[in-house]
Amino acid sequence: MNTDLSTQIRPGTYTIDSTRSTCSLVATHAFGIMPVKATVAITGGTVTLTTDPARYTASATLAAASFSSGSRLRDGDVTGRFLNAKHYPQIAFRSTGFNGRRITGVLSVRGTDSPVTLDITSWAATGNGYRASATTEIDRIAAGVKAGRGMVARKVRLTLEVVVNAS
Repeated sequence: MNTDLSTQIRPGTYTIDSTRSTCSLVATHAFGIMPVKATVAITGGTVTLTTDPARYTASATLAAASFSSGSRLRDGDVTGRFLNAKHYPQIAFRSTGFNGRRITGVLSVRGTDSPVTLDITSWAATGNGYRASATTEIDRIAAGVKAGRGMVARKVRLTLEVVVNAS
């Protein structure tokens, strides 16, 4: 996969294909043991590409209630107490800048905005869009997820696999 975003860019607005895109995360116990792997569904979003990379934009929404780790008890605790999905059903991202293979932006969780930087690890043109992978590490407390202190480490690693298609 190509990681040079300027190669073969087709200007336009692209829609996230939620059926082919995923957000996975890894969180550990506060003492670094027992990593928990989970997914959260990406439900929508757009990427706008122009001839000027400084003007690229991206946004995405995720369904807070879709958190899935394979443990019904844990999933209920995370979607309830940690994410309060009933009151805050969406997690949102909007970009504030692109710089090479980095996207800076704002992550909105539980009504709290926090800065985030995504590192694009792969990028490739597809038939009518693009496929990209990106990673980041978020500070869950700065992002508004304060429950679980002493149980869950502060840093959570996210990996995004996103497919966008021409709108």
